[in-house]
Amino acid sequence: MSHRLILLTTVAAASLALAACNKTDGTQPATGAPIASLPLATAAPPPESAAPLPPALPPAPPIVRLANPPRPVYGYVDAAYQLNDAFADSPPDYTVDYQGEAPWVWRSDDGEYRVVEDTPDGERIYYYRSDSEYPFFVRDPHYCYAYDDGQLVEVYDSYGRPYQDYGPALIEIAAQYLFRARNLHYAVLHDQRRAAYAADWRARRDDMLVYQQRWREERDRNTEWRQVHDQLAQQQQPRFAALQQERAHRQAYAQRTAAVVAAAPQAPRPLPPGEARPGFARNGPGNGPQGGPANGPGFERNAAERAQAETQARQQRMQAQAAQRGQAEDQRRQAELARQQQTGQRAAQDQAARQLAAQQGRDQQQRAQAENQRRQAEANRTAQAQQQAHDQKAQAEVARQQQQQQHAHDQQQAQAANHAREDQARQAQAQQAQRAQAEAANNRAHEDQARQAQRAQAEAANHARDQAAHQAQAQMAQQRQQAEQHQQQAQAAQQHAAEAVQRQAQAAQQHSAEAAQQHAAEASQRAAQQQQRQPQPHPPQPHPGGGGKPDDKHKDQPK
Repeated sequence: MSHRLILLTTVAAASLALAACNKTDGTQPATGAPIASLPLATAAPPPESAAPLPPALPPAPPIVRLANPPRPVYGYVDAAYQLNDAFADSPPDYTVDYQGEAPWVWRSDDGEYRVVEDTPDGERIYYYRSDSEYPFFVRDPHYCYAYDDGQLVEVYDSYGRPYQDYGPALIEIAAQYLFRARNLHYAVLHDQRRAAYAADWRARRDDMLVYQQRWREERDRNTEWRQVHDQLAQQQQPRFAALQQERAHRQAYAQRTAAVVAAAPQAPRPLPPGEARPGFARNGPGNGPQGGPANGPGFERNAAERAQAETQARQQRMQAQAAQRGQAEDQRRQAELARQQQTGQRAAQDQAARQLAAQQGRDQQQRAQAENQRRQAEANRTAQAQQQAHDQKAQAEVARQQQQQQHAHDQQQAQAANHAREDQARQAQAQQAQRAQAEAANNRAHEDQARQAQRAQAEAANHARDQAAHQAQAQMAQQRQQAEQHQQQAQAAQQHAAEAVQRQAQAAQQHSAEAAQQHAAEASQRAAQQQQRQPQPHPPQPHPGGGGKPDDKHKDQPK
């Protein structure tokens, strides 16, 4: 009951922590909790089973060793070292329930995973890249195994040095680890997450740091490893930069949780006090430079002897663990009975609080829905009003354009009417000018004819006495010739005037010319008739006195 309550409380706190997690833009170090971390559980951890050792693991499909790995041999162990260094000494992000045990899980911002199982021999660590469900590296207290796309690359000793003289036993262990690691990866991603206990982390933190310290010392001594590390740092600069940022984030998070870890209760240990785990014996035979190489006598024992020794040690540890678990279980039950009354009341209070929170959540959701509906209605009304205003504006614009077009059309029609009136006025003026010119020409012709007639009469009167009948006829012929000349002159003047005004008045001018000709002819006829009505000159008579000379009577006669 209390364990379930603790779990619910932890999950709720984790949700709040994740919601309030500070975000970073990549330029400032992150100060909040890591992306997948749950707050550490501060209660005393319950006893849990340890992960099985290789002899207890189920058989696995055979594994194939990769002949030509795509990366340098030290590249795999260096990648695992870099991931360890990035997680620094921060506590686990969370744990899951896997076959009765609770493996620790760390997840980087780039999606790489480190999963740690607690075995009777020590920590077994799995390293995963972000794009694969297979591990690229697995480490147990004695050996390390590198993989590439599900195939075995190399076996290393506990210091990260390639271990060439390994046989079928280690190959079988490598296959078992690979098979378990794939199922473990699925559980880590899909099973229910739980908060890791701060007490467990305080009890086993030093064991984790021992592994990293051992690798750091070996890398500093190993020239080939350092060369591979420097080469990868140049080739994989984005990954190394991301890991450095992850390390800064994890160190800040470790400092924030240091007080919680320090205040955690003492966790029950699976081993009796004072018994060292085989994987953490320092400077012993086969475990370091002072005790000889890792592949020395400590690692070259007969497989049967080692298996028998491991079996005996495992049986002893299992017996000790069973006794400790019994004692821990009794203590846990007594503590559980003592806490039941408190937890019952607390559970009722929590239930009431949850119901109240749920009701408040429903009320808040209903208010949010009502607010959303109101906002939606307001938005719809605003959109409709905007649409109506837009339509009215468009209609007004269309009406204005139509008015402008109508006004332009009216102006064009008015201009056309004005042009027509102006054309008509110009035509009327031209016609008036043509009529005035024709009348003036006619008047001038009549005047010229009258003057010519007067001159002809005067001339005829002056020479009437001295001219005979043939002279009168010659004079009449001359007058007709003169009248014809005057008529031609008038016609030429009329034609010139008509051509100067417009060619459109030719018909009118021709009519005027014909009228002028007819008037001229009539004038000529009247002049001729007047000439005919004038008295004919008579021959001079002899003077009545008879005093003249005989020759004077013939003086004025024509010769």
